[in-house]
Amino acid sequence: MDIEQEQILNKFSHTADKYAQEDSSLLEQEIQAEPKKKKLRLPLKPWQKRLFISLLVILALFVSVASYTAFIIRDIKKEIDLATPIAFEAKTLLASQNIMALPEKIFQLKSSKEKIQGKYQKLAFYGKLPFLGNYYKDGQKLFEVADHGFNIAEKGTTALIPYVDLLGFQGEGTFTGGTTQDRIVLILETLKEIQPTIDEIDSETKTIVSIVNSINVNRYPEKIAGKEIRSQLISAQKTASLFSQTFSDYKPVIASLGKMAGAEEAQKYLVLFQNDNELRPTGGFLTAYAIINIDKGVVTSEKSDDIYELDQKFTKKIAIPEVLGKYLTTEKYYHLRDMNISPDFKTSMEEFYSNYITVRGEPDDIDGIIAVDTYVLSELLRVIGPIEVAGYGTFSAENNIKCDCPQVVYALSEIITKPTPYLREDRKGVLGPLMKSILAKTYDLDKARFPELFNVAMTSIEGRHVQMYFMDENTQKAAEQINAAGRMYELKNNLKGWQMGENMDFLAIVDANLGGAKSNLFTNYEVKQTVAAPIDGRLEKTVEITYKNTRKADNCNLEAGLLCLNSTLNDWLRIYLPQGSELIEIQGISNEASVYEEAGLTVIDGYFNLEPMGLAKIKLSYSVPYTDTVNYNLKMWKQGGIDAVPVLMDVTGGEEQLTLDKDLDYSTIF
Repeated sequence: MDIEQEQILNKFSHTADKYAQEDSSLLEQEIQAEPKKKKLRLPLKPWQKRLFISLLVILALFVSVASYTAFIIRDIKKEIDLATPIAFEAKTLLASQNIMALPEKIFQLKSSKEKIQGKYQKLAFYGKLPFLGNYYKDGQKLFEVADHGFNIAEKGTTALIPYVDLLGFQGEGTFTGGTTQDRIVLILETLKEIQPTIDEIDSETKTIVSIVNSINVNRYPEKIAGKEIRSQLISAQKTASLFSQTFSDYKPVIASLGKMAGAEEAQKYLVLFQNDNELRPTGGFLTAYAIINIDKGVVTSEKSDDIYELDQKFTKKIAIPEVLGKYLTTEKYYHLRDMNISPDFKTSMEEFYSNYITVRGEPDDIDGIIAVDTYVLSELLRVIGPIEVAGYGTFSAENNIKCDCPQVVYALSEIITKPTPYLREDRKGVLGPLMKSILAKTYDLDKARFPELFNVAMTSIEGRHVQMYFMDENTQKAAEQINAAGRMYELKNNLKGWQMGENMDFLAIVDANLGGAKSNLFTNYEVKQTVAAPIDGRLEKTVEITYKNTRKADNCNLEAGLLCLNSTLNDWLRIYLPQGSELIEIQGISNEASVYEEAGLTVIDGYFNLEPMGLAKIKLSYSVPYTDTVNYNLKMWKQGGIDAVPVLMDVTGGEEQLTLDKDLDYSTIF
């Protein structure tokens, strides 16, 4: 290729590169100049905008309310945490009977309640909400309950403080100085003054029940975070009702106490000594009696005598009741000493007193009958110490190895029971002087021992070692309300909704020693009950009663002149069951059992013997009307005069050990 052609080719190549660069530059400019594509947007309608804004506002409001509520609840919890130790201290003071220190704690708790309520009221807006409002109002009701509770606490402590030392509580009351007897008189004289306070407290308790019961527990869940809620509320309602009912039960007692103790006018009582070592249906053989007068709390003895002396003057010839006569074959006529064949104390005393007032020389203006047994004498002497009784010697609660029993029991047995080669006058007249000596020493007792006396009184009433019957209807009702009247035929109303024939079983074991010896001093028994689940409205039970005599026989030959305490026990046994019960089988009695109805109960009646150092087992099977297929409820009645009884319950295979030392309520599930 020549030089010219080469130049032309280079020039062409240069021109092509130039145009290529220009085209590339133009393309770049076109691309940059091309408009950008717009993003796709959906336009919101006005109502959608409003909804969106509303949701944002609600969310913000909810977060604000939740935060505010959490803040208030945190403050409330702090106040509760501060009040809890104070409540615990108040509970401890009450348990230790330090009534004098309670007002300060009540004031502190009341102040804490006011702070908590003030913070709770900051949540008042919840009360206007359609759903949450009910829960807020329930909370307000709890504060109302607290207000009435504080009213009760303040009124109660104010009423009790003047009497703290006499009641055995810690501290000094306003009745200082003078003898215990003087201060008892002052208390009786002021009982009327505190009656309005008692009425106010009774009203407060009823108001609490009304408020608590107005809470609809069904709107609350069974549990929250694993904690029981509804059941706790139901329990609170039942507790409030029980407290109110209990206070109402004791209210007539307080109102009648002054009358019973002769605050208004002197009262005359017939005191019966029931020898529980020779057990009879109401608690013991009626071995001796006394007439006492109580005037403004001061007790004086009018007379005391042997029950046999009383029977000598009882001239009415009444045929012995068939139910007793078929076992007590040594008697043709019905004597006063045997007129306690009904286990219901009122029923027996109505019969006894209607015949007693026919005896010439005996008072016919008796205001009431009080029965006591050896347990009461022994326990009183355990508290006050030994006493001297002119003409009879020393009596104490110390154990006597001759009978392994309290010395007072053995000493009374020697005085009353032991045969002598000479005529001993007024052998059972010891009761009056004995009571007088006990009262005299009680009046001089250090007040620090008063709680022990109070405990003796309560356990004696609960265990039916003391039973009372009054001619005045209101006083009798008061005694029945606190279970001091020995009733069985008319059981106290209960708040549990138990009804015989539906969801309540009943059992009462009543023994009567018809053999004469004091073998019940060495006899005890235990019970086992085996219960099956109900089928077609009836449940089947087996009851085993095992009696044991723990001492060898005494020489009871009259010519020997020895003290006869233990001999063959001839026992008349009656077992009381719900009406409509049907006996299936009974073993261990020596006769054919009788089954009959008595005062709304079914009775199984039999007889057996128990030898010294021996054992007797009574086993019976029967069916009871019972419709509740879930819960088993048993009310077991305790006979007067007997010691605590071990009771083994076996309900559909589940066993539980109980103690019958007073009337027993037992519940479980099948």
